[in-house]
Amino acid sequence: MRYAIRFTAAAVVLASLLACGDGAPAPKLPSPPVAPPRAPSLSAQTPAAPSAATPVTWNNDNNSTATSDASLLQVAGLTAPKPVAWTWVKPSMQFRTLQYTIAGGADSTSAADLIVSVFNAGDGGPIDANIERWRGQFRNGEAMADAKTSKGEVQGMPLTRVELEGDYMSMGSPAPKVGFMQLAAIVEAPGRNVFFRLTGPKATVEASRAAFEALVAGIREGQ
Repeated sequence: MRYAIRFTAAAVVLASLLACGDGAPAPKLPSPPVAPPRAPSLSAQTPAAPSAATPVTWNNDNNSTATSDASLLQVAGLTAPKPVAWTWVKPSMQFRTLQYTIAGGADSTSAADLIVSVFNAGDGGPIDANIERWRGQFRNGEAMADAKTSKGEVQGMPLTRVELEGDYMSMGSPAPKVGFMQLAAIVEAPGRNVFFRLTGPKATVEASRAAFEALVAGIREGQ
């Protein structure tokens, strides 16, 4: 009986060894755990998109003064030729960046003024609104004067020309000035609008028309 039990146990062990031989598939080992993905380093991150283009900047640091070259007008980054006889004076009112006196004869009342005003683009009001305001300062009888306007450009910058004539009521004046004229040019320069106005008695303004036209035609960016 003991012999039979030993034989049976040996047979079981032998069968187990045969089952683990070349004819049976090897047991699979457990797969190693998968590590979580690493966050990219700062150096590998996509660079931020470039910022918007830097806006055009300008200043009034190099505007003409009493000691500047008398043959040039410099304002807000623009340069233009002008007659030496047009005399720089301190601006007499707010919003006048530059002011020049133009003699008209022995009588000082015949003198005209060249006034230059500079506004950031968008400030100073729309172009058409300024023209209407100027019209309101010139009267022909009871009506506002008609404005002669034209469009063009100078050095690639939009240009609006305006001509007015009539009795002129300037700011702070107690009474209209009879027989006045104004030649104006509005330059829409990058980042700013520049207003040039030649105003005075008609005879003086007409005598200075060619010089004013040369000034406008000669406007350049840069100082």
